[in-house]
Amino acid sequence: MLQMTEKELKKLNTIKKILGGECTKREAVEILEITTRQIDRLILKYKNDGEAGFIHKSRGRESKKKISENIKEEIVNLYITEYFDYNFTHFYEEIREKYQLSPKSIDNILNEADIISPEAQHKTIKLYNANMKKAIRQKEATKEQITIYQKRQEIEKQKHIRRSSLLYNYGQEVQMDAAFAIWYGEKARALHLAVDKATKRVLYGWFDIQETTRGYYIMLMNVITKYGIPKKIKTDKRGTFSVNNVKTKSNLNATQFGRICEELEIYLSSSSDPLFKPNVERENKTFKGRLIAELRHENIMDDDEANKYLNEVFIPKMNSKFAYEINPEKNDMRENKYSLEELNIIISEQYIRKVDNSSAIKYKGIYYVPVDIETGEIISFSRNTLCTLIIAYDYTYWCNIEDNLYILSEIEAPKKKVYQKTTKTIEEINRSKAHKPAPNHPWRNYIKN
Repeated sequence: MLQMTEKELKKLNTIKKILGGECTKREAVEILEITTRQIDRLILKYKNDGEAGFIHKSRGRESKKKISENIKEEIVNLYITEYFDYNFTHFYEEIREKYQLSPKSIDNILNEADIISPEAQHKTIKLYNANMKKAIRQKEATKEQITIYQKRQEIEKQKHIRRSSLLYNYGQEVQMDAAFAIWYGEKARALHLAVDKATKRVLYGWFDIQETTRGYYIMLMNVITKYGIPKKIKTDKRGTFSVNNVKTKSNLNATQFGRICEELEIYLSSSSDPLFKPNVERENKTFKGRLIAELRHENIMDDDEANKYLNEVFIPKMNSKFAYEINPEKNDMRENKYSLEELNIIISEQYIRKVDNSSAIKYKGIYYVPVDIETGEIISFSRNTLCTLIIAYDYTYWCNIEDNLYILSEIEAPKKKVYQKTTKTIEEINRSKAHKPAPNHPWRNYIKN
C-alpha cells in the first residue's frame, strides 16, 4: 500500500477522532483549516473507501504528459552530435516541429544531461567548468559529457541588446563592413555585410577570400536592385572608401567607390572608429555566433553554396526574427530608376587615358579600340584625345569619349621596329650623309659667276 503524506495522515486521524467522539466538527475545521462542507465530504469518503480514500488517486501513476526517456536521450544525442554550437533557443527553433515540446522542456532535458548553452551567464559557465573538471578528474564524466565540454571551450560567447532606432528612417543610413573568421572550410574569409540602421535589417552579404572592393560593389549593386538607393553609407577608412593622404583627406570621391556614390547621389562617410557603425559590428558578432554553426551543420564548404545559403536562407531568417518592420511613412530609400545596363556602367572602375596615334587605348599593356555599339564599326579619334576607360560591373570594357559610350575591342599590340646593325665604315656613312645640291640650285649659279 502507498504511504500517506503528513497532510493526508493528519486528515485521516482528525476524521477518526470526529467519528470516535473525541472532537467536534467545529474543532476539526480549526485543526485542518477547511470548511464544514469539506469535513462532511471527508467523513463520507472514509465511510465509503476507508483509509485508501485519503491517498491521492494520481499517486504512483505516470503522467501522460511525461516525456519518455527515449525522447530525452534522442534530443541529447542530437544536440551533442549536430547542434552543439547552437544556443538552446536556436536549438529549440530547429527541432520544435519534430518534437512538439516547449522551450522550457528542452532546457530541462539538456540541463539534466549537464549541458549548458553557449550563451549561458558567466557564473553558470564558471560553475559548469568547475563541476566538469572535477568529474573528469575523478573519471565520473561520460564520453558524451567530455565531448560537449571540450566543444564548449572552443565556442565564443557573444551577447548584445538590439534597440530600435526610432530617430532614423529606413534607408537614411546603411552601414557596411567585413568580418574575418573561419566561416567554413579551413581558411579564414571575409564576410561583407550591409545593414540598415533604422530597421536593423541585413540588406545583403557576401563571402570573399579577402575584404575586397569587388565585395562592396556586389553588395551595393544588390542593395540598389532589391531595395533602392540609400541616402547615406557609413564605412571604415580602408582604401576602398578613403585615401589616407593630407591633400585628399576630405575628398572621399578620390576613390572609385566614392565616385560611384557621388554619381548615385549617396553621401559616403568613413571613420576608423568601430563605434561609428555599431549596427553592422553587432551583426558581425551575431553572425559569428550562429552562421558558423549552421554552415557546419549544412556541410557547406564551397564559396558559391555559402553565398547562396547566406542570402537565400540565413539572412531572411535573421531578418524575420530580429529586424523591425519598414515604416512606409519613414522611408528615405530612394527608388531605383536606373536600368541594369546603366548600373553596370556606373558601378565600375574608371580611369583617364589618351588615344594614341593609331586610335587605340592602352591599359595594362593591352591595346583596345573603340567600337560603335550599334554598327560594330571601329571609330577613329585623333591622337591625345582624352577618354574615360570603364571596367564595368560585369567585367566588360567600355570607354567614354566626348560624352559618347563605346565598347572596347582588344587588338594585337603594334610590332616594334627592329633596327639591324650596319656593316658600313664611318667614312662610308659620312659620304652617304653628304648633301649634294640640285643642278639648278642657286648656289651652283653663284659659284659659276
